[in-house]
Amino acid sequence: MPIKQDAKLTLIAEIPDLTHAESVAHDPNYNRLYVSVQGEQEPGDGSIATIDLEGNIIDRNFTTGLNNPKGIAVLEDWIYVSDATVLVEISRQSGEVTNRYKVGDEQSLNDVATDDKGNVYVSDIRSSSIYRLDADKRFTKWMNTLELENPNGLLAIGNDLYIGGWGSPGSENSEGNTQGRFLKVNINTKVIEKVTPVPQGNLDGIQVFDNNNFLVSDWRRGTIYKISRSGEVSVFMTSEASVGDILYIRDKKLLALPLNFQNKVLLYNVN
Repeated sequence: MPIKQDAKLTLIAEIPDLTHAESVAHDPNYNRLYVSVQGEQEPGDGSIATIDLEGNIIDRNFTTGLNNPKGIAVLEDWIYVSDATVLVEISRQSGEVTNRYKVGDEQSLNDVATDDKGNVYVSDIRSSSIYRLDADKRFTKWMNTLELENPNGLLAIGNDLYIGGWGSPGSENSEGNTQGRFLKVNINTKVIEKVTPVPQGNLDGIQVFDNNNFLVSDWRRGTIYKISRSGEVSVFMTSEASVGDILYIRDKKLLALPLNFQNKVLLYNVN
């Protein structure tokens, strides 16, 4: 696999046969990773698989019967997964679906994030919206504006919700593909700030790298950017197109890349 990088990486494991793997999330309580497996997007053929931190499959069918699972977030006793037009709640212990949340006008739900107040956020990339499930389990459309640039990736830190934009109409590059910015929304005021003043690509996964930088994936290019809090951008590494909702575990220096078209997940140690 071609890799260009400003980081030293060691490949730990390549986990194949995860049909259209889209997102990876960490469960520290069980010391395992969750992978959303979209399948062939036939009704009910999506699933959540579990793997250990060395890349061994624990359970390919931890949760089954999903339609098009994408983003994953862990909160309290549950895993929250976006599934086409529904936010699905799953038991962390059993893998059973415990609830489904829907407003009714969702179009294409994508990434999921949680804040420290117990709220769950889910992006709708097609309608340029963000939905929120609050701590009282009320599911509502929280924001809807083209200024969100068709949000894909989400990450909540304190009172800020960071957003990877897929790009709005009018942001097309020379190849005709929309380009999105790295954004920040104040959760209390809903004021949107452009962290990167110019569009960067089809931004997807967002992870904290260190105290001053994020890792942000560009799905179409296969690039992982390092973006500072002040908006400085550099290439961390370049993998393959369709790198989705990445995971970085800081204390373990473990980077997980789900590769959708290639049906696999790669695990790296960041040296």
